[in-house]
Amino acid sequence: MKDILARLLRSYFPEKLNLALAVAEPAVWLLLLLGVFFALRPRVFGRARALLHIVTAVVGAGLAVLLAGGLGEALPAMGSDSAHSRACDVMKVMIALAAAGWVFLEMHRNGQKRPIAERWSKLVMITLAVSAIVVYFQSFRFGYPKFYHRWDQYHYYMGAKYYPEIGYDGLYKCTAIAQDELGDGVEMDVFGRKGKFDFRKEVRKPDKKIRNLSGDNLLVKADDILADPDQCRSRFSPERWEQYKQDVAFFGSACNLDGYWTQMQHDHGYNPPPVWTLAGGILANLHGPGLLFTIGGDQYVYAQVLGAIDVAYILGMFVLLWWAFGWRIFAVGAIFWGCQSSAPAYWTLGAMLRQDWLFFFVGAVCFARKRYFALAGASMVYAALLRVFPGLAVVGWLILAGQYLIRHHRLHPDHKRALIGGTAAAVVLLGASVAKVGTESYKKFYHHTIEVHDQTPLTNHMGLRVIIGQDIGDSLTGRGAEFLARRAPGLAKTLHVSYTAEDGKASGRMQYTKDGRETDPFKVWKQMRLDRYREYRPVAYSLIGVTLAASILLLRRIKLLWVAQCLSQVWIILLSQLTCYYYSFMIISAPLTRIRRDMEIWLFGFAGISQFVWRIAGYNDEKYTLLTIMSLVLCYAMMFSFGKRDIVDPAQPEKELPASWMDLPGNKLAALVAGVPGVVTILMATVKRDWSTVLVGAVCVYAGYWLWTWRKRQAAIVTPSEEKS
Repeated sequence: MKDILARLLRSYFPEKLNLALAVAEPAVWLLLLLGVFFALRPRVFGRARALLHIVTAVVGAGLAVLLAGGLGEALPAMGSDSAHSRACDVMKVMIALAAAGWVFLEMHRNGQKRPIAERWSKLVMITLAVSAIVVYFQSFRFGYPKFYHRWDQYHYYMGAKYYPEIGYDGLYKCTAIAQDELGDGVEMDVFGRKGKFDFRKEVRKPDKKIRNLSGDNLLVKADDILADPDQCRSRFSPERWEQYKQDVAFFGSACNLDGYWTQMQHDHGYNPPPVWTLAGGILANLHGPGLLFTIGGDQYVYAQVLGAIDVAYILGMFVLLWWAFGWRIFAVGAIFWGCQSSAPAYWTLGAMLRQDWLFFFVGAVCFARKRYFALAGASMVYAALLRVFPGLAVVGWLILAGQYLIRHHRLHPDHKRALIGGTAAAVVLLGASVAKVGTESYKKFYHHTIEVHDQTPLTNHMGLRVIIGQDIGDSLTGRGAEFLARRAPGLAKTLHVSYTAEDGKASGRMQYTKDGRETDPFKVWKQMRLDRYREYRPVAYSLIGVTLAASILLLRRIKLLWVAQCLSQVWIILLSQLTCYYYSFMIISAPLTRIRRDMEIWLFGFAGISQFVWRIAGYNDEKYTLLTIMSLVLCYAMMFSFGKRDIVDPAQPEKELPASWMDLPGNKLAALVAGVPGVVTILMATVKRDWSTVLVGAVCVYAGYWLWTWRKRQAAIVTPSEEKS
């Protein structure tokens, strides 16, 4: 079969024959399978037909795995990803498409008054959900076979354990000084593999650079730090300094002192709030990161135990979803979470307490659904104190409580219980963190994480600031840019479209502004992104303002706290700038399908398309800008779908029925959210003669017009049966 297909495809795809074969061979077998299925199905009945369905599904799933494996080998690599990780990404698309296809089939059968039995829906959806969880975990074939995230645990284990000495700004410079003191010929046992490591040689390499966490947050030469070792040693007692050096030796030897170890110290240090440091410090001080026990000659280290805690949190999150909403919401949430590309396992799998906030954030939704409002409030506060940004979703709760208070001059009992639970949690957690971590910890956290780290653009950042800070006008590259520059050079110049490094620098995109000759290669890119956001900051303010007004109007119809929290996730995108892996918060979209079943299609479609965007887009700044736009559009779509329906007289669709501004339907609220910032964008960009941004604003204004008139167009459509009558 393979040889026949190769001969057929060679003339059509000479340069991509392997990719064509990877798709064609399983596709042919799948067509044969479907042919056999449809030929036999009319001839068998009862249990035989059920068995035919099961066999076809199992064989089809096997062919899907073969297709994913073939595509994983054939698709071009992106960065350091492996064929296995690419195959898992393909499987994520297939699972999302299969889930969407199943929902369409359910809708079709319901329309025919022949609904699919719930046991079959449950079997299919839970099977897809478990498959999504498996591929999220890379089918348990981890990038680092020992299953702990060396990069992340170096930051979080060391930062929490030694916070009293190094605070938020001392991790990298104290690591460099510790390495220098460790010297050469240090014997380390890494999972039974003994070796000697020269720590001093690595840290004294001429090109060794670390992040200056206590200054401008740019990269600096390590030599400048090594000149003053007392800046770290003086912070430690002799015993703690020896512990610190041994822990540095553990993580350095685990990375073989290679480029991975060097890049780890180009990150942005230890930055969680003091409440996280409270829990993290307790765990980190229980044991060193190294050897814990040995079973059958295999060594197990404490870092592996710490990495497994997050797995328990994730499983607990899904247990909460099933408990509060049932098996279907669990399945929808698992498929969406496991298949989306914004927050894959790559970033935090095997890390230390990186999913605790997600467990409590989802827990707030689940507890509110089951009417444990005090627990919901406590969970929301704990999630916010662990990572700050989850607290932005409380906007929905505040709007509901405020509207009820204005109408009735008192708090609703449910709101009161949530307030009591949240207040109690805040008092306990804040008090404990101040007592354990220190009275100055919150001031230091605010300076390091909010004032410095949050204002430092990263290529995998997502949020409204990313959308505004990215010059979308120069998004055409490769053949498209070359064609436009050749056929319409004037238009290409106006839109900043180019494909040379010199011409592209004006866009501020990573592709053109990264400069390896600089101490910090991203210095120019960071500054240009900050400058562009500052120039167009009023656009952000207008979008935030009109969204707040729309939220107040829309939530007048909502009475449920858990729905308000799910709809308010849009505020996380609008008001925070997060690294991509925190976008797992969007799993709280799944509970909304309890009310709007059709949203399942939206979520599965988003997950599948996000994988294509991640694979097709060029550089990280482009990938995550596009993924942010997709996430924001999805949040707005879900939000306004809960709005009032637009009322149009079918007999006179051109004539709108009178309506109060307080009763604007969802599509018109969405129109305002799209149109008002679009107008502001056009005005500002026109003054700056930034014509590509004018075009972006015009697209937003047109989208607003289209949304405002959407129901009128629907009412104006006349079906053939209506014409005959």
